[in-house]
Amino acid sequence: MRCIPDDPEFGEGFHAEKAVWEALKSSLPDDCVLAHSVQIREGRSEHEIDLLVLWPTVGMAAIEVKGGQVSINDGQWYLSDRSQKRKIQSPVAQSQSSLHALKNWLEDQLGSRISSRSVYMVSLPYTDVPRDWTMAGCPRSLILDQTDSKSPADLVRQAIENEGGGAAPLAPVFLERIVRKLGGNLDTAVAPSTTSQEDEAAQDHLTERQSVLLQATRSLPRIRFTGGAGSGKTWLAVEKAKLLSKQGKRVGLFCYNKGLGQYLQDRVATWRQAKPVFTGEFHEYVRGLGVPDGKGQDYFDVEMPRLLKELAVVPTDVVNSVA
Repeated sequence: MRCIPDDPEFGEGFHAEKAVWEALKSSLPDDCVLAHSVQIREGRSEHEIDLLVLWPTVGMAAIEVKGGQVSINDGQWYLSDRSQKRKIQSPVAQSQSSLHALKNWLEDQLGSRISSRSVYMVSLPYTDVPRDWTMAGCPRSLILDQTDSKSPADLVRQAIENEGGGAAPLAPVFLERIVRKLGGNLDTAVAPSTTSQEDEAAQDHLTERQSVLLQATRSLPRIRFTGGAGSGKTWLAVEKAKLLSKQGKRVGLFCYNKGLGQYLQDRVATWRQAKPVFTGEFHEYVRGLGVPDGKGQDYFDVEMPRLLKELAVVPTDVVNSVA
């Protein structure tokens, strides 16, 4: 198995990271890549992934390691060692934000969308966590406790496959491109016939299939795509909005999540040609129409059509469609 770096230095106070590193190194398959202390800078924010697993044909796992005795009380995480018990930032949130930063950095470096499965995890090598433990946003399968951390490879794979975002396994040729960006003396020479375009093609089959879906549904007035996290629904929506905008259509790009709304606005901001007339949360759009908070379906079925007719601000066919 390849390591980044080949033989990392674990200083005083990093015994937990070393223990989990050794456990992963001895239990992961030979074709995996294991990286220690991956530093990512995203804008003014700095992130660190304690341990990063790159598993060909499976995916990626970012693991935050916390030594000592870890506990949670009313949502607050604590770390206890021989001298004190102190508050700490949620290691789950740390791992999650670091993984997002890594993916954004890789997409920028490689010029390719990261569609591979990836998961954020937390390793607590000196803490026992009950099997039935859970909390909002963190199922038990994302935690490696004292027992799990002794032979974690199978649990890491299960977490990637069952809890990870992304729809495609990590293609080996794409893994090599990631390794070259992460750095280290890894002897990762690629065959001369392998080009970056070929690497992207091997990794990005999903995008090709999405393009086929867009073409196949271009004449349908109404279509719905469903799928799990990372399956490409947002990509389809953005590409469809771009296509319709270029055709001169009056387009609205809606969602129900503030974070996703900001993401969509950032994507649309880079378009040089026509853009949607509105991009963001559906609720914000409705508020812009003057609809008070808390109003339900009756408002749209009865009151709004009546007000529009009185104001005569839209054609009759639009009023009827709203009603």
